[in-house]
Amino acid sequence: MSAHGHGVLPTFFIVGAPKAGTTSLHHYLEQHPEIQMSAVKEPSFFAPSSDPLTEGARVARRDDYEALYDPAMTVRGDASPSYAMYPLRQGVPDRIKELVPDAKLVYVVRDPIERTISHYHQLVATSGERRPLEEALGDLGDPRSPCVCASLYALQLELYLRRFTQDQVLVIDQADLLMQRRPTLKKVFEFLEVDSSFESQQFDIEFLKSAGRRTYPPGFTRFMMSSVRPRSQWIPPRIRRSLRLSVERVLLPPLEMAELDDHLRSRLEDLYAGENQRLRSLTGKAFSAWSV
Repeated sequence: MSAHGHGVLPTFFIVGAPKAGTTSLHHYLEQHPEIQMSAVKEPSFFAPSSDPLTEGARVARRDDYEALYDPAMTVRGDASPSYAMYPLRQGVPDRIKELVPDAKLVYVVRDPIERTISHYHQLVATSGERRPLEEALGDLGDPRSPCVCASLYALQLELYLRRFTQDQVLVIDQADLLMQRRPTLKKVFEFLEVDSSFESQQFDIEFLKSAGRRTYPPGFTRFMMSSVRPRSQWIPPRIRRSLRLSVERVLLPPLEMAELDDHLRSRLEDLYAGENQRLRSLTGKAFSAWSV
């Protein structure tokens, strides 16, 4: 039970990275009879934001947050990619440690250059970003750029490892989640100490591919967050998702994919090279499918 005697907190967190398959993983874990994922995807409770739009979408009150979890379930998860976006979101590991000291943490990472481009596409699709890729990424040395900071995996991981032990953290490569989905999910189930032989046809589905995305008009995201999302939370997530995609296909233009030129690619390679080296030594993983 929580300190003030009502409601429960999650027992594990998918802390990120954004655009690395966290939505798919949330869905796969949700199928497991021993696991309950939060009733609202990405509650971001532990990651306050100075941006009024993202702050408005966050579940900010503890009572509301605890209400997302079923006390009858012993394994409960919160998947919020904003938990690994330091320095844009600060103090997250400390807040989690304070309320859930025994938490297990799953961190899904992806080729950092691909993830950066995908993050840019998301900003174009949903946040009104209209600058070309290189201009939008701006000064690559600025760690507060959302497209850049969320790809600094070693930095994010080190912040968690200062507060949590190595055996409380599982790092997953999105390439494994795509190419070796069932063995990878088995690993996650073992880590969460639930039946690792569990199998579901839902494991064949992959979510939120950039190629299927649409470009939202100005103000559309704000409208969805403030008006549609609160009124549609009672609809099961799978139905909600397919309804939204059907409406978007009819109403909205397809997202134009940005081209990454050689000059920008080599700047990004330089930016992420040292970071990836640290990640490889922190995790002992090769990340052999990555471009850098």
